[in-house]
Amino acid sequence: MGLGILLFATALSFISVHSNIIGKQILKWINKPTSKEKELTSKINDLKKSQECVSITENFSKYSKIQRQINKIEEELSNSRNERNNLTIQLGFAYGPKVLLGFLLVILSIYYRSTPIITLDNSIDLTPFSFLISYPHGANAVSFHFWILCSSATARLIKLKN
Repeated sequence: MGLGILLFATALSFISVHSNIIGKQILKWINKPTSKEKELTSKINDLKKSQECVSITENFSKYSKIQRQINKIEEELSNSRNERNNLTIQLGFAYGPKVLLGFLLVILSIYYRSTPIITLDNSIDLTPFSFLISYPHGANAVSFHFWILCSSATARLIKLKN
């Protein structure tokens, strides 16, 4: 049972520290342009290409008409993106996993407060830190709290690529 708790606590600590990577991937997937947005973007590009062919000095009215069409489509595209990009959703996926995993670690710390993760041999002496490492257990034990602290600190030192 100790090894299972050890591995679970370590994995949970690493996932908690690097949960922003998970949130970014979910946000990237959510913010992927819809087919309507892709269509509007291609229309804008086509209109800009046709506008480049028209000289502004020689044919101002045609140039302005194309520019008004571009502005109208850009406004429609902006409205479509704003409907989809809700700030609550953005913040929820950015910080939600970190909050949930942190809360889970607190609950597990309370639940496993009396269960040592690792019990060391009596020949190993952890003095002067034995009280800090093994609290609330006896000597030569590593508590769940201390293991979470060490795992989280190690996870913060490891830089993962986004």
